Amino acid sequence: MKIARKHVEAFQKGKIVGEEYYPLGSTNFGSLMNKIKVQKPDCLFVAVVGGSNVAFYKALKAAGITGDKQLLVTLSVTEDEMTGVGGENFRGFYSSMKYFQSLENENNKKFVAAFKAKYGKDAVIGDVTQAGYLGPRLWKAAVEKAKSFDVDKVVAASRTGIELTTAPEGYVKLDPNHHLWSKSRIAMGMPDATFKVVAESPQLIKPDPFPKGYQ
Repeated sequence: MKIARKHVEAFQKGKIVGEEYYPLGSTNFGSLMNKIKVQKPDCLFVAVVGGSNVAFYKALKAAGITGDKQLLVTLSVTEDEMTGVGGENFRGFYSSMKYFQSLENENNKKFVAAFKAKYGKDAVIGDVTQAGYLGPRLWKAAVEKAKSFDVDKVVAASRTGIELTTAPEGYVKLDPNHHLWSKSRIAMGMPDATFKVVAESPQLIKPDPFPKGYQ
């Protein structure tokens, strides 16, 4: 949230009109709904995680704060969370991820088909699930490049631009800092609890977990 505040204030020249924090697992957001209705922000930037998402988005809907009236962007609602949140409660809101199950590319079509064949047609794949799939394959590529299971050699090999052309999200590569070059995507929540991608970065974004100017 510190990085988000810095970006809004210094780079977008916006104003933060409210900032609220709740303990993990919180389910009572009544007072927050009242604050949102009083402040009338142009955008809600949300980082609620875990089971609290269900209570949070149901509280928004109950308070009349819906996607057709309020711009909301979150970093923590994937297809997995949508199974609890419900499409009717997230409809019209936006989620920012690098992967969505609805991505239209050949890699993803094969991945989704294979996943559902194994775990059932109602199983969903979110950004975190895809990351769990990519991790071992990136490690495998580094091991093959190092020609060794030695940790230090694998780490060294992982700094040499390991690429993966079969990722469900598309082509990705490892940066020497061990983070992943990926595209950023924004998708709108749909009534059936799926996502419709509405924006995508034209190129892979260099991973920079501690960007200068945001401290």
